[in-house]
Amino acid sequence: MIKKIILLCCLIACLNGCTKDDICPEETITTPLLIITFNDILNPTVSKSVTNLTIETDQEPPVVFVTNTTTDSIGIPLKTNADTVRYRFVKNLGEADEIIDVYEFSYERSDSYLNRACGFITTYKGLTASETDQGTVDWILNLSILNPTVEDETEAHITILH
Repeated sequence: MIKKIILLCCLIACLNGCTKDDICPEETITTPLLIITFNDILNPTVSKSVTNLTIETDQEPPVVFVTNTTTDSIGIPLKTNADTVRYRFVKNLGEADEIIDVYEFSYERSDSYLNRACGFITTYKGLTASETDQGTVDWILNLSILNPTVEDETEAHITILH
């Protein structure tokens, strides 16, 4: 009988211990990804897929975010703990015609507290991009910043022409 009472007390304590703030709802807006679209250099308003695209950080060992994908748009993260990040955009990884372009993205971070369960959300302002491997053969012919504020994922922030 005492075991049942102890078990019942433990169960009640566990159920009373959880509050609504302990679980972050799935629909909660989180730190946004940088949305990049790929368009045709000959007709900049027309989407053009990149074949065998791999995107990875420019560090050793690299962190790969996209691998051997054919797409006309992607979302990649910016750093929440630094004001710059450098990515290698690799076309045809491992093939004879492999081409790598390296870009550094700079921005200012702003953190906002959501709640105890979800923590903080980071938004980015003043986004700039610069090619860091100039003088090499490029597959990215032009990079345009469409929206320098990354606060949601509803529209593209950058267009890459190739």
